[in-house]
Amino acid sequence: MWGAKTKVAIVTVEKGAKGNLTWILQAALYLEGYNPGSIDSIFGKGTESALLKFQKAKKITADKKAGKATFTELFASKK
Repeated sequence: MWGAKTKVAIVTVEKGAKGNLTWILQAALYLEGYNPGSIDSIFGKGTESALLKFQKAKKITADKKAGKATFTELFASKK
């Protein structure tokens, strides 16, 4: 559940990352209409490209890294 504790605990996920947070990021991007390619828990070129498009569309810092602002855009309004 997205809340204050979750927001504080968010870490930055960037190219090369592997694991559950990357999988969640990929799935969330896909559900928002930004296809990262494979939803495989590996932050590669497809995830980076989808993330950049999402960040630009949401007018948040387009740095190809998923941090607090990106995760907030992906989840905060989904309560």
